[in-house]
Amino acid sequence: MATPPSHSQSLLPNPEILILDRIERDAERFRLIVHVEQDPVCPLCQEVSRSRHSCYCRCLQDFPWQGVSVQLWATVGRFRCRNSSCPRKIFCERLPRVARVYGRQTDRASEIVRLIGYLAGGLPGQRLLDRLSIVTSDDTVLHRVRQKPDQKIDVLPVHNLGVDDWAWRKGQEYGTILVNLDARRVVDLLPDRAADSFSEWLRQHPEIVTVSRDRCGIYAEGATLGAPQSQQIADRFHLVLNLSATMERVWRSGADS
Repeated sequence: MATPPSHSQSLLPNPEILILDRIERDAERFRLIVHVEQDPVCPLCQEVSRSRHSCYCRCLQDFPWQGVSVQLWATVGRFRCRNSSCPRKIFCERLPRVARVYGRQTDRASEIVRLIGYLAGGLPGQRLLDRLSIVTSDDTVLHRVRQKPDQKIDVLPVHNLGVDDWAWRKGQEYGTILVNLDARRVVDLLPDRAADSFSEWLRQHPEIVTVSRDRCGIYAEGATLGAPQSQQIADRFHLVLNLSATMERVWRSGADS
């Protein structure tokens, strides 16, 4: 009878190429020992090589299990490229849908760090991640926020844009965050909070139809200068804020009468 598939194997980032060998546990973390089974392809010439040079162990931080930190220890091979016209003589096999080149986190763990960084910032994000058993530094959180995604979101047309300020350093240094509302992805981060830089960015995207913003005059001026063809609307938060303020005024006027 064939051995049933391991449930732990199915939880790996890319179970098609990562094969689980064993699971180790100490007081602080789970350690998943895996090896790679795939056709090693040269990243330059895209030719498959069967000539193994050596191997090494790559340690990656992954999703926690049951509130316990998880490390992925993957045995990755180095191979000789046999294409005589390729300048790369020895290459390390890549881990698609697992981790970036030189990355120390899996893609899915890195994405969680990035999202929490957008919501909470550097140090608060690091504290929240620590409670979630994803131990990292506030510098790493900010690095994930600044890091460009593998998917080329910036080449997609931006028809509906969301704009707001964003704190590089809370209370001291602010920038501008620009969001493709259709793709629900951040498309750019501007280094400052100014009408000039915002309008200059808008001029490079004439396809924009609507600009969702707060009640700040800076972004209103920038949108008027950079995208006069667009319609400026209030974002959802400020719509609710305006509604609550209006209802409060109505109730006060009724109480006074």
